[in-house]
Amino acid sequence: MAVTPFSYRPAATPLHRINAGVKLLCLLVFSAAAFAESMVCSAVLGAGLVMASLRAGINPLSLLRGSRPVAVLGLFVALGRAADFSPPYFDAAGFFSGLQFVWSMLLSFCGGALLFAVTTMTELREAVSAAESALLRPVAALLKNSKTPRLERLRAAALYPRTALALSLMMGFIPRFFAEWEALQNAYLARGGSRGIACLSRLVPLATARMIDRAEETAAALEARGLKTFNASF
Repeated sequence: MAVTPFSYRPAATPLHRINAGVKLLCLLVFSAAAFAESMVCSAVLGAGLVMASLRAGINPLSLLRGSRPVAVLGLFVALGRAADFSPPYFDAAGFFSGLQFVWSMLLSFCGGALLFAVTTMTELREAVSAAESALLRPVAALLKNSKTPRLERLRAAALYPRTALALSLMMGFIPRFFAEWEALQNAYLARGGSRGIACLSRLVPLATARMIDRAEETAAALEARGLKTFNASF
């Protein structure tokens, strides 16, 4: 069965059992290191990613699923860096630097795909919520005896943080977008549609509209459960 990009793949591997906060922190460090523009660093990161995915029982090549737009964008960046306005009108060093950038983008993409493959959204939300609560608990303690309405609202925000929920919702839309995109693309191709620019021009507006609808449905569901909007003023 085909796997949607950035979807969770249940298993009982050691990578699945690692704390979600640790995995998220590792992804941040991994992505930062991927753009260090070092061939040695890129090779080490690539090898580590392959070993980690195999350890999790995932085919490393499957992590590239859905990365074509990233690769195309990176290729345009590489060609832009290679362009020169003086003879011979092609900068080999710039093109090589652009290819390194493409590789960095793909490494970061695959790292994110691996994180979503071995971590549920509930685990990520709980990990971020625990970290956020630990960071804001001292703030709430300092404002315990505050009397002004502004400080009282700030203390309430510290006692009931929402960044974890906002982050989990944001991250949750990544696999949902790929699921929507593949559903639209499969339906489009089944009706004789062609790939390439024509496919993108027709599906991008539809995918955007459907994701807006999903966001409105999510907001309505949260409000029905008594959650206020995030734009409360302090």
